[in-house]
Amino acid sequence: MPDARRRSCLIMLAICLALSPAWSHPAQPPAPAQPDLPPLGRSRFDQLIGNAPVPYPYSRLAQIIQAQMQPDPGGMPTLKTTLIPLGRSLQKNAGAPDFFRFPRVVAAADGLNKPGVAPLQDRLFLGFHEKGEVIEVISYNDTAGRFEFQVVRDYAPGKTPQVFYARRNLCLACHQNAAPIFARPLWDETPANPEIARRLRATRRDFYGVKLSGTDIAYFIDAATERANLFSVWQTLWQQACGEGETGDRCRMEAFAAALDYARSGSLPAANALPTLDLNWKTRWPQGLPIPNPDLPNRDPLAAMPDAANDPLLPRPPLEIWKAPDKTAFIVGLAGMLDAAVVKQSTLKQLRQRDLSAALERLRARGELGARPFSLSLLHALQAELGMARKIAPLRLPIARTEAASQISGAHALFRTQCGLCHDSTANFPPNFLHGDDAAVSARLDHCAERIYYRLSMWHIAETRRGKSPMPPPSILAARGIDTETWTHSPAMAALLEDVRLRIRAQNGQPEALLARRFEQLRACLPDPVAP
Repeated sequence: MPDARRRSCLIMLAICLALSPAWSHPAQPPAPAQPDLPPLGRSRFDQLIGNAPVPYPYSRLAQIIQAQMQPDPGGMPTLKTTLIPLGRSLQKNAGAPDFFRFPRVVAAADGLNKPGVAPLQDRLFLGFHEKGEVIEVISYNDTAGRFEFQVVRDYAPGKTPQVFYARRNLCLACHQNAAPIFARPLWDETPANPEIARRLRATRRDFYGVKLSGTDIAYFIDAATERANLFSVWQTLWQQACGEGETGDRCRMEAFAAALDYARSGSLPAANALPTLDLNWKTRWPQGLPIPNPDLPNRDPLAAMPDAANDPLLPRPPLEIWKAPDKTAFIVGLAGMLDAAVVKQSTLKQLRQRDLSAALERLRARGELGARPFSLSLLHALQAELGMARKIAPLRLPIARTEAASQISGAHALFRTQCGLCHDSTANFPPNFLHGDDAAVSARLDHCAERIYYRLSMWHIAETRRGKSPMPPPSILAARGIDTETWTHSPAMAALLEDVRLRIRAQNGQPEALLARRFEQLRACLPDPVAP
C-alpha cells in the first residue's frame, strides 16, 4: 500500500482510537515499587553484551543485534528503527539547538531468533542519543519475569561506555506499565510525518545507517510495544490466576501444554479449558483485571500550541478491564514468550501428545510448575525431561550496578527526599539540580526556581487548566503510597513551594506572575554549559 494511502487509513484509525471507550476508564493502577537491580537473573541486554564493552558506534551495535535474528522474509530490517528529533523522552532537549541534526534513535527487536540464540523479539528496546552520549535500554529479564531499565553512559568516541541499571521508579513515571511505551498513530513525532522527514533529510546526515521510514516502521515498533506490554498480563495470569498448591500447578501445566500445542500446530484451547482461571477470577479481581496501557497520545511536535494532554507523565487509563479471563489470548501470549526456534525443531514438534503429557506430569511432580515467573527455563527443563537437553555455556557478566546518588542530608534534605529520585543524578536529563554538594545544589535551585515553582503550583490548579503536568509526577506519588489530595495539602509540599518562592523573590522575581506564562518561556533549569 502506498504510504500516502496508508496514512489516510491510519488517520481514520486514529480518529476511532481517540473516540475509544478505553479512555473513559480511571487511571491504571501504578506499578508496585520494585528494586532497581534485578531481584533474580539479568536483563536480555546484559546477556547480549556479556562482559565486553558495549559496541561502538551505534551502527555496529545494531548490526550485532540483527545478527542474532533470522532475516525477515519480506526484506524488512529485524531491528525496527526510527528517528524522533522532537520527542518526549528524558533526552528530549539533548539535541538542542540542532534537534534535526541530532535526533533520538528508537529501535525495537522484531525478528525471530536464530537457533541457539535466546529470543530478542519484543524483549529489547533502545533509545540512543548521539549528543546525549547515552543509550536508554529496556530489555526483558526472563528469570524475574519483568522488564529491566538500563542506561549506557559515555557512549561516545574515545570513551568507555558504562552500563547502569536505571532508577526504576524514575522510569515508571512515564513507563507506568513497567514496559516500553510508544505513541499511537499517526506517529507524528517520527518521519511518518512528512514535515519531520523533510527537515531530517535537509540535514544530509546518514543517521547511523537508519533510513527515513514512513508509517510502516512506526507501526511495527508500536505493535512490538503492544505485545511487550502484555507480558505482565500473561505473568499475572500464570502466577496468580492459576493460584497456589497442586491445583495451581495443574492449571499451569495445562496452560503450558496448551501454549506448546499452539506454538507447534496453531491449535487453540477448548472453551472449557483452564477452569481454575474461572474459579479464581472473581475472588482475585472482583472489579476486573486492568490491562495496562503502553500508548502515548499522538503528538505533532510542530504544532503551533503544545497540548498538555500529551505529557507522558500524566496517568494513563488501562486499555480495557477484563471481567473474565481471555483464555485464548492467554495461551497465545504464553506461546509468544516461548523460544520459537526450540519449539519448531523437528523432535519436539513431532512429539506425540501422550509422551509430552507424561513429561509435563513429571515436571509438575518435581515442582517445576509452581507460582513463579513463566520463563524459558521451563522449556529447557522440558527438553531435558525428553532427553533433548542442550548445552548452555555459562555467561560471564559484570556486576549489576546503579549510579551513585547524593546523601539525603544537609540543607536540602527535603528536596532530595521528595525530588532526588529524578533530579539527583550525573546526567543532565532530567535536570540534575540536586546533584552535588550543598553549595552547588543551592546555586542550581536558584537557577531552576521558576520552573520548580511552576510545576509544584500545578497541584493547586484544576487538572483541565494546567499548563504542565505537576511535580512530583502522580505515578511517583502513587508508587510511594501517597494520594494526590494528601500531597497537595501536605507540609512537605508547602515547604517546597515556600523555599522556591523565596528564591524567586530574592532574585527580584514575582512567583505568582510566572503562572500566567508558558512553561517553555521560563528560564531553563540548568545554566548553559560553558564552551570548552
